[in-house]
Amino acid sequence: MPTTPDRLDLPAVVEASGLLDPTGDLDRVLSNLLLVAMSRLLVTRGVVLLASDDGGSPEVAVVKGPMRLGRGEAVPVALKEMDGEAVPDALRAHGIALALPLRDASGVVGLVGLGPKATGAPFGTAETTYVRSLVNLSAVAVRQARVAAQLDAQGRALAARVQELNTLFDLARAFSAAHDRDRAVRLLALALLGQMTPSRHLVLLRDHDAAPPLVADALGFPKPLSPDALDLLAGLDTPLLRNGQPGNPNAALLEQHGLDLAVPVRLRESTCGLIALGPRATGRPYTREDLAFLTSLGTLALSAIENANLVAARIEKERLEEEMRLARTIQERLLPEHTPHLAGLDVAAMARSSRHVAGDYYDLAALDADRLLVAVADVAGKGMPAALLMANLQACLHLLRQRLDDTAGLAPTTAQLNRVVCANTDPFTFITFFWGVLDRRTGRFTYVNAGHNPPLLARAGGPVEMLMEGGVLLGVLPEAVYAQGEVTMDAGDRLLLYTDGVTEARSPDDEEYAEGRLERVLLAHADASAEALIAAVAADVAAFTADAPLADDFTLVAVRRER
Repeated sequence: MPTTPDRLDLPAVVEASGLLDPTGDLDRVLSNLLLVAMSRLLVTRGVVLLASDDGGSPEVAVVKGPMRLGRGEAVPVALKEMDGEAVPDALRAHGIALALPLRDASGVVGLVGLGPKATGAPFGTAETTYVRSLVNLSAVAVRQARVAAQLDAQGRALAARVQELNTLFDLARAFSAAHDRDRAVRLLALALLGQMTPSRHLVLLRDHDAAPPLVADALGFPKPLSPDALDLLAGLDTPLLRNGQPGNPNAALLEQHGLDLAVPVRLRESTCGLIALGPRATGRPYTREDLAFLTSLGTLALSAIENANLVAARIEKERLEEEMRLARTIQERLLPEHTPHLAGLDVAAMARSSRHVAGDYYDLAALDADRLLVAVADVAGKGMPAALLMANLQACLHLLRQRLDDTAGLAPTTAQLNRVVCANTDPFTFITFFWGVLDRRTGRFTYVNAGHNPPLLARAGGPVEMLMEGGVLLGVLPEAVYAQGEVTMDAGDRLLLYTDGVTEARSPDDEEYAEGRLERVLLAHADASAEALIAAVAADVAAFTADAPLADDFTLVAVRRER
């Protein structure tokens, strides 16, 4: 009966098992397995294959001796079909003479292959039994080592995710302190360089009201990207990996500009920007995890940029509102501070603007103890431009009204005022204007209407007249000539001047207030004072419009001759 060599007996197996420490790393377990088997069986080459995670061909885990196989190389072997010591053709071609499957409770997880013995003798029963015992012992160690490796990899991945979350948390605090866009973009660029180490990067911001997209930051590009390329990049709506989506036509766009990935950044279901990176300085490829991190980073940055824009817009809005309040204060000072008091005349006025500043203007002034100047104007447009033109009109009027004596009447002075307006405004700017002078002693009222809504003269117990004599609007024809009208106001007569913000006010049914309603209010308050008449008109317009906000500036001037 043949005896088993000492190097292959049970004590030798027990001794070898001590080298297959299941708590060690997988490479060490497999290397020890091969070294023990090769030394005991006197072979010069060996290989261990392990099943791949994706279910494909097994891959070389460890190789010893002169073989044309490299670590990680896939070998076309059907592990599930392994039976006995039959050597697969793919291993026989590399000089493997003995192959034993690595099995655990889940099935065949690998294969151990050994080359021929150095003596040239065939493997004996004791030798194959010994190797099989080692392989069986190793299967448990391999299984545990693989599990340990997977747990370690998962632990490292978890630690990396925790680190990313901590990084994002720190960056979120930093971004929250970035109160302007440039600072937020600089912080994003530093974060990209520190976390991703790209050789080049591009940050685009998309403003849907402007084209092309804004290049917020670009580093590492030999020349600026064309507007077409920027539009294409900014138009991406899904993350793109250059080498991860070979069928994607946009991958060529990345390759053309030396970029490895592009991540669109979305806020509130809208793509607002894009971050694109070139290859890492370390050469390590980008992963799906990098895409997720970059998306989160981009969202933080764009949120900070948007917040900075909102803060800037709010500051600018507050600045403009303060300027408008100041302009309104200045404009109010241009209007008469006090209503002039002339014996026998009752005078009142009201002005409301549809905005902070108005384009309407009125003036009341005592030219002397007997004559009252009344004026009303409406500058085309609204807001600050109209208000500035109104201020110029007021200044010019105050200079020219000193000529309203026996040597210069209203008509020639209006023509001069028109020439000044034409010379200092563009062709599309004009002013409707009415002014007149009332002599309290005689009731004589001379006036010029330059394209303004005709004032209403309500006779005591009689009809309503419209004062229309005059000419064209101011600012239209430099050489325009104006006619002067004249009426006489008797005791109890009332004069009402107004702007189109009164008669063009609209009801909720979009009906216009119109001159007819204004006349009815004027007639219905025949005995009212000037102030009460204005209050009645304002109340009637408010009721007609259901107290809707003013669509246009609203101005009223009332004069009543009492004796």
